[in-house]
Amino acid sequence: MPPGSAHEGSRCRYPQSHATAREIRAELLAVATNARACTSCYLDTIERMRDGLGDGHHQAIARTQRLTDGSITFFLAHSEPVNFDDPSEDGRGIVSAYRYAGPTVGEHILDTDPLTVAPLRTLVDIEERHPADICFLPEVDGRDAGYLFVTEEHDTRQVSVYRWDPSGGLVLHDLLDQGFPVPGPNLLFLDRVGRDYYLGVASYHWGWGALLTARDTDLFPTCEQGAMNVSALRPARRHMFPFPIPEGTTQTKLVRDVNEDWYLLGYRGDPADDTGADDYVDVYAVSFEPFWISRRLWSVHITLKGGETSFATDGTHHVEPSGRLLLSSSYRWARDEGPGDSDYVSRIDECPSAPG
Repeated sequence: MPPGSAHEGSRCRYPQSHATAREIRAELLAVATNARACTSCYLDTIERMRDGLGDGHHQAIARTQRLTDGSITFFLAHSEPVNFDDPSEDGRGIVSAYRYAGPTVGEHILDTDPLTVAPLRTLVDIEERHPADICFLPEVDGRDAGYLFVTEEHDTRQVSVYRWDPSGGLVLHDLLDQGFPVPGPNLLFLDRVGRDYYLGVASYHWGWGALLTARDTDLFPTCEQGAMNVSALRPARRHMFPFPIPEGTTQTKLVRDVNEDWYLLGYRGDPADDTGADDYVDVYAVSFEPFWISRRLWSVHITLKGGETSFATDGTHHVEPSGRLLLSSSYRWARDEGPGDSDYVSRIDECPSAPG
């Protein structure tokens, strides 16, 4: 989510997502009808992420805004096999970052021949085997930096927060441990509404979620880079909320449309865990005072490029300053097909709601 605007009298410009140029249904239908506009790049992943290594697979993706040098960083969470009968068995999840420096129109990546390869910049082995969902929050004042929130579903049952910048990579910043039950959280969403940040940590296994909030000046007590105060995120007045998102949803993210209405988008493949699945974006209305998520309003069928990218693996979105909506997904595993010096790569597809 790109940087936002400052409030009157505030010290910083606090990050917030941009609103879409049209109502959310029109934006999503435009993505669906402009399937030929989808473009791709490769992430230079590693052989350890390939198919055939037990149940390990890519689990979630996120991306930055276009940085001042013209590049974009993509983040990828990869799960390792989870043996519930023997938790002592080896297996560690991976959180990684890749720098895309290829051509763009606005903040939308473009096809090249061969596809541009975004080199691996950071790889972190984590204690959790199943990092289930991730969300990127940019730094204050539009800096080329930010924070990656990671849900850890089985081993630690917490949310880890990593600070990130292009030179330092991903560094563990803080933890949010709410004493979640087994299995732990597998979905999350985060954005600023007015002067407050809302972080939802939830699971379709539970059917409920936990809501944490913080005032912008508390979450970012200074305008210094890397100084986000994670402990400012406290349980909301209505801490627990019903979570109507169905099993098989891989990622959930908030979006704000031209009317300042908020929605939760759920990314889902049918059948689940199938790289040949039909891909859907499910739309839920969201209210914040009091907080609630509606039942599913509708679903939009999205046709990604051929070649086994699917929301059954992961799915997310990014809204440009222009209001154009970009939907993204990736391969389920690394594949030995990279051009040039690359080897095992994972393709990212990005589908816009309007031409550049």
